[in-house]
Amino acid sequence: MKYGKWLIGSCLALASWEAPAQSIMEVYDKPCSVGVRVGFNSTFPVIHSFMLDDQPIDHFRLHYKVGYMASVSFSVNMNQFFIQPAVNWERCSTEIQFAWPQTDEIYPSGNTIQYDHKLDAEYNSVAVPVLVGYHLVKEGPYGLNIKLGPKGIYHYKKQQTGSGPQAVITHQDDNINYAIDFVTAVGVTIGRLFLDFSYEFELHKTQSTYAYQCLTQDRAGTLSIQQRRNALSFSLGMIF
Repeated sequence: MKYGKWLIGSCLALASWEAPAQSIMEVYDKPCSVGVRVGFNSTFPVIHSFMLDDQPIDHFRLHYKVGYMASVSFSVNMNQFFIQPAVNWERCSTEIQFAWPQTDEIYPSGNTIQYDHKLDAEYNSVAVPVLVGYHLVKEGPYGLNIKLGPKGIYHYKKQQTGSGPQAVITHQDDNINYAIDFVTAVGVTIGRLFLDFSYEFELHKTQSTYAYQCLTQDRAGTLSIQQRRNALSFSLGMIF
C-alpha cells in the first residue's frame, strides 16, 4: 500500500507541474532525451496447463490485481523515429482461485463446485525494454507516438503461496526466473509531460510446481501450472 500512495503522489506532482511553454519539436529534436515515469500495471495470466498430479484442474478463476512500476528511459531521436531503452522496477501480483478436482469423497454428486483454493504470487522485478517508436503527431506542445519492441525481465524476489481447505499447498520451484516479453505502447505528450499506455505479452511459458498434502485424505503429490503472464500498464512521466 505504501508503494501505491507514493506512486499516486508522484503522479499528482508530475501532473500539477507547470513546465515552460515549449514545443514538442524542441524536446524530441534534440539528439537524446531522458524520461522518468511512474505508474500502475495489471497482470493477466494465460493458463496453458493446470494439473493435480496427472489430473487436469478444469475449474479456475483469475483475479486481477493492481501493481506498481517506476522507470528511467533514454531516447535516441531520429526525426520521426526514436529508439528508447529503459530500466524499470516493477511489482506485480496474481491470484488464481480453483476448485479441487472432484471426487465423490470431496464433492458428492449434485454439490455446487466451490472455488475455495487459491495460488497467490507476487513478483518484484527489474526489466529492460528496448522500444522503437514513431511520432504520428509532432506539432506544437502536443504529440502522439507508437512504440514496440522486446523486454527482458528478471524476477529478483518472488513470493508464491497456496491455500485451501482440502490441502496444504507449498511452492517448490519455477522452471525459469526470467521472462522475455513483447511490448506495444501508445504515448501522448503535452510539452514535457507524457502518458503511456502499454500492453505486453510473454513470449514463452513458465511452469510453477507446488507440493500438496491433503487434509481430508491420505494423499500427497504435485500441483503444477503452466502459464504466460501478459500485462497492461499506465504510466505518467516527464521528459528532460
